[in-house]
Amino acid sequence: MLGWRRRKDGFEWREYVRTTILVRRKNRRDRIVRAGGAAVEGLKVAGERGAAAGAVGAQALGHAAKVAGHHGVVMGAAGAQALGRGAKVAGQHGFALGVAGVRAADGRIRAGLPVVWAAAQALGRKLLSALVVLWAVLCAGALRLAEVLAPIIVAAWQGLQPALPKLRKPGVTAVLALVAGVAFVGSFRRIAANGFNSDIFIALLIGALIACALLAAWLAEGAPSWLTTLVRSSERGVGRLVGAVRELGPSGATFARGGAIAAVLLLVIGAGWLVWRAAAALPSIMTNAESTLKGRAVALSGDTLRLSKTTVVLSGIEAPINGQTCVSERSRRWRCDEAAKTAMARLLRSGPVTCELSGSNDVDHRIGTCRQGEEDIAAELVRNGHVFAETGFFSAYGSLESKAQAAKVGIWRGKAVRPSDYRAQKWEEAKREAPKGCPIKGNVTHGRRVYVLPWARGYERVKISRRRGERWFCSEDEALAAGWKPSQRS
Repeated sequence: MLGWRRRKDGFEWREYVRTTILVRRKNRRDRIVRAGGAAVEGLKVAGERGAAAGAVGAQALGHAAKVAGHHGVVMGAAGAQALGRGAKVAGQHGFALGVAGVRAADGRIRAGLPVVWAAAQALGRKLLSALVVLWAVLCAGALRLAEVLAPIIVAAWQGLQPALPKLRKPGVTAVLALVAGVAFVGSFRRIAANGFNSDIFIALLIGALIACALLAAWLAEGAPSWLTTLVRSSERGVGRLVGAVRELGPSGATFARGGAIAAVLLLVIGAGWLVWRAAAALPSIMTNAESTLKGRAVALSGDTLRLSKTTVVLSGIEAPINGQTCVSERSRRWRCDEAAKTAMARLLRSGPVTCELSGSNDVDHRIGTCRQGEEDIAAELVRNGHVFAETGFFSAYGSLESKAQAAKVGIWRGKAVRPSDYRAQKWEEAKREAPKGCPIKGNVTHGRRVYVLPWARGYERVKISRRRGERWFCSEDEALAAGWKPSQRS
């Protein structure tokens, strides 16, 4: 039993099982292949049938679309014709209604015109009555003033007559004519370069007065023939005008007489004002002959420079004073005085300048207009908002200041305070704190006695010591009389 082994009985189970599995797998693959072929054949047949059915459907759809388009064209033409007929009828009715409305409005306007005309006439009569009363009052005042001024005018003319022969001398006439010509030519040149200002006005006035004096002296000897002819023609024209006025009746004559008196009155008042302005400016013009300086300049402040050892203050502008601060839109303070000085120095570094001097101020500094080539330095400073333009009717740079203020540049970025107002404000503030209301501090520094004004930089840091001889002053005149000098900080 121990040596027995299983013998083969002639049947291989392993080979049988393996062969059976392989056969079954092959049969399964064959069935799958046959099913795929049948499916492909079915799809092919179905595609052919679908294509045939699609062709038939497309033909039917095209035919239906053709029929529908034909019917749409026919219906559209009929609708357009109906719409055109409706628009024509509506237009005819609208035109008829418009014509009827215009005719009705025209009738109402024609009916209302007489009422409006009557109201206008009544208003005109009231205005005319008021003007007549006002004109009568003005004429009465003019007559009164003319009665007062007539003796003065006559006396002035009688006093001028003895001087007329002297004005007719060739030498005097030539000199005066030269002065008048220089005044006119120089004024027009400065107007073209810098605009109109008070200095130009005074120069033109002096030139006009000299020209009028020469003309009066020339006509005093006897008028030439052409002038006599012109006067006679004018007299004839005036005679015709008087006749026309008389035809208007008493009211027309009253108006004409009042108008003549008013015109004479205006001429007298204007001439008197011009003479008064000329007389006020004549001393400074006569004592300060205009001169010209050229060269490199150094900035001392926003409106002051030094040229050829001469201190020149630019005419027509006003810079923030030494120590003045300005407030921006965000309530921040900044040194607008230093900004103006820096702007002046930047302009002067560009090249040499030419200054035309025309006078002096209270501290013997020269006043003038300075240019760098064709550029007016003062105008450039005002245009960029670094300095203020002097106020007044004859302000030379007022329009430039208005533009800078509108653009909010420089000192106009926030609240700008003019130097005069700034001084007044600081003076009042210091006056409340100072002994006896005297705010000027007399300080002794390095053996020098100087006084410091309330608006000067560092005024608050100056302490008054009686032991060193320091004191308070109520005015600059008082400090100067006591022998004290102005501080450089002021």
